[in-house]
This record gives sequence, structure tokens and C-alpha cells, in this order.
Amino acid sequence: MSVKIGLIGLGMIGRDHLKRFRNVISGAEVTAVCDINHAAADAVASEYGVTAFYDAEEMINSETVDAVFICSIGPVHKAQILAAFNAGKPVFCEKPLTPTADESREIIDAEVKAGKRLLQLGFMRRFDPGYQALKQAIDGGELGDIMLIHCAHRNPSVPESYTLEMAVNDSATHEIDIIRYLLNENIVSVRVDKPRKKTSRALPHLQDPLIVIFETESGVRIDDELFVNCHYGYDIRCEVIGENSIAALNEQQLIATRSLTGNAQHIAQSCMERFATAYDREVQHFVNRISAGLEMSGPSSWDGYVVALVCDAGLASLNDGEKHDVVIPQQPALYR
Repeated sequence: MSVKIGLIGLGMIGRDHLKRFRNVISGAEVTAVCDINHAAADAVASEYGVTAFYDAEEMINSETVDAVFICSIGPVHKAQILAAFNAGKPVFCEKPLTPTADESREIIDAEVKAGKRLLQLGFMRRFDPGYQALKQAIDGGELGDIMLIHCAHRNPSVPESYTLEMAVNDSATHEIDIIRYLLNENIVSVRVDKPRKKTSRALPHLQDPLIVIFETESGVRIDDELFVNCHYGYDIRCEVIGENSIAALNEQQLIATRSLTGNAQHIAQSCMERFATAYDREVQHFVNRISAGLEMSGPSSWDGYVVALVCDAGLASLNDGEKHDVVIPQQPALYR
């Protein structure tokens, strides 16, 4: 029996997931869509032959929906997640869980009260073949003791609506989660450095690039270059420096070309292109858990809460340039 999905938010990522459900995912179908933009909801509903809603809670409580797929903006996530919990329906939520750690804690408390995991969070990099291979290399011990990790998060450009705070809350958030995934330990401090020079392509309100320095419980130091107007493409890098050897993501392109002008490889232009396989895998994982009658697994509400704590420390450092400690409460048994 096909899982009936109600999808909230019809922006870029929401529409990408709609195509994924239609063309890639098995065992589920989108039966309802919701957006505060009535025209957008009506147009998508007509195109996909589904029901349009303009109020998220009404859609969540509809009998036409078995599970809720949240692709709306971060500030409305908390209300939508709690409404889905109250309806007893499993939730997939694109990151961030919520914009602040305090709001995320409310999600944790509600899920713990429910007594089972109801939510999978959209940290898709955990499902990426490259990152999974890096984790296998680390866990297998072949790299030896891990000392450093070098990361880069590069976008070709960002819109005028992109704020300096979003460099931490929207961009670095992926590295924060993947560091915890790769090393199986928490980040204990954050410092955001603003280089004196910035790209001429950055709008006046942005400092671009930034460098974020993280340190983990065991003392692993991570530097993360955030360059969101790099111009040439969407380029995600991760190099793990071990005592015995080094492992890094490769370009992960299907082909390379050779011609009179030299060697060339295609460079992805968006996260949807670069992480298409990871997006497919995370959504299929969500559907498979529901179909099997199992509680949610994968990136959790707790992961979202901890990332929000690190982001809050990062935002404080963005303001004063100082190193800020990250204090993480005891993890509830539900998430262990």
C-alpha cells in the first residue's frame, strides 16, 4: 500500500522533492501540497493531480495524508512539526529543525513525551556515497588517529535575501552535522573568522568568504571555508587528516573529458545536482521506515537540536570574533 505524502512548501527544494516522488521513489505518492502562496499551491496541485491546501495544519490533519514532508522556511517548522506529532503522523523535515536551539528543545520534549521517534531530519549528506566512504575509512581505523579535517562549502552565488547569519545557520549547518556523523563525537567550541579581503561579487551586507573553526571533544580541529559567491559552481570538499593517511571526497563526476583545450570535468551548480543521490536515498529511507511500520531513524530531532546549539555559538562568534564554547545537555535515551 502506497504511503500518502502531504508536502508543505513549494519553493526550490519542495518542487525538487515533488519530482523525486513522481520519478524515483517507490512505495509513496504525494496526495496533497500546501503553500501560503495560493497560486503556487493551485498550479502545482493541477500539474500533479493532487489536493491543494493553504493551511499547513489543515493538510496535516487531512485523511488524505499519512505522513508529512516539510520543505517550508525554518521559522514555521516548529508549529508544523508539533501539529504532525499531535496528529500521530511521521515527519520528514528539511533542515534546519528550527532556527534556534530553544525551539528545537520543544521538539525534543514533545517527541520524548510521545515515546518514539517520529521525525527524520533532512541532513542528506549522511546518505551521500562519498561521505559514507569517508566514515567507513575513519571507523575502519585505516587513517589512524584523526587530527584535522578541512572542509569547504562553496556556492556559485546567493540571492540578495541571503544574510550573513545564514552563512552559519544555512550553510555551515551541513558541515556541523557531518562532522558529528563522521567522528561520532560532539563539537565543543566554535570561532568564526572574517578575512580582511572579501570577494567583489558579495553584496555589501555580506562578508564572503568566512572561515569557521570547530573543535571536537577529543581535540580534532576542523576548518570550514564558507564561500557562497565563488562564481564557478557548487563545490563541497572534505579532507580528513589522519595520523597514518589522508582521505578526501573526490569530484564524484560520471565522466571527464579530454580535448584540444585540455582536461575537463563538469562542476555541479546546485545542491540538488551535487547531492541528487543522497536526496533520493534519504527520502526512500523515510518511506521504507513508514512502510515497514517502524519508527523513524537516520538524522534525528536530537541531531537538529545539537546543530542548533553549535549554530547559536557560531552566531555569537560571528558578532564578536571570539571562540565560544558549546554546552550540550545529556542526550535523552530515545536518541541513543
